[in-house]
Amino acid sequence: MKIPPAVVIGLVAAGMAGPAQAAPPPVGSCLNYTADQWVQTGFSATTFDCTTPHNGEVMGTVQVPAEIAAKGYFSGAVKAWSFRACQGIAVSYVWTKPKPKFPRASYTLPRSARLNVQLPVPDLWNAGERWVTCLGQSRNVKLSSAQARTGSVRGAGLKPYVCLNPRGWRGTKCTKHDAVRLTNQVWIPDSYTTSYPGTKRMLKKTQKACMKLKKPRKRYSLRTWYVPGLAAWERGNRYGFCEIVK
Repeated sequence: MKIPPAVVIGLVAAGMAGPAQAAPPPVGSCLNYTADQWVQTGFSATTFDCTTPHNGEVMGTVQVPAEIAAKGYFSGAVKAWSFRACQGIAVSYVWTKPKPKFPRASYTLPRSARLNVQLPVPDLWNAGERWVTCLGQSRNVKLSSAQARTGSVRGAGLKPYVCLNPRGWRGTKCTKHDAVRLTNQVWIPDSYTTSYPGTKRMLKKTQKACMKLKKPRKRYSLRTWYVPGLAAWERGNRYGFCEIVK
C-alpha cells in the first residue's frame, strides 16, 4: 500500500496554546500533561519555553490527507496514519548522526521523547482543522509514568535508550546484563484499517519485518523482537520493535 508522504507544515506564531486553538502548537515548544490528557485524542495543553520543567515537547506537525480524514475523527485509520507520519519527523527532530545504518524512520525514539500523536479538539476537527501534532513525552526508566525534564530534545540524539526486562517486558536500566535495548521499529499492517492480528501473529509478522530490515546488513543479527498489545494498536501505534545487534 502506498502511504501518502507526511508534509511538515511551518511554525505558527509564538504564543500560548490553549485547548481550543485552531492552529497547531508551535514546533519546539514544551508542555506539561496529566496522565488523562496524554491519552486523549484532542490536543489540550498550554505550551511554554523548554527551560521550564516539563514532560512533553512538540516535535512536528502534519496535515491529514482528505482520504484518511474521511475515515472519521476517532477512527483507527486516522490514528494509525498519524503515528506513521510522525515517526520519521520525530526521529529527525532528535537525530544527531549524519549517516544512519538503517532507514532513519526505523530507529527507536529515546526514552525522553516517546512518541504520541494528537488531533484538534472535536469542535475544531468538525470545523475543518486537519492537523496532527507529533509529541514526545519523557518517561521514567520503568516507562510507567511521565518524568519531568528541562531543556529540549531537539538534536539530543537517541539516548537515553529504551530498554526492557525480557522476563516481564517492563522498562529497565540498560546496564542490566539481560536488558533488551529496542534499536529499531517496523510498521506491521498493510492497511490503516487492519484489525489487531493477535499477539502470536504480531510476533511472527514482527520477526519477519525485523529480519527484512537487517538483511542487507550482513554483520548484524536480530537478537529479539517485541510487540505492544491491543491497547497500543488502538491508539495508532502499530509498530513491532527489534533488537538488532552487531
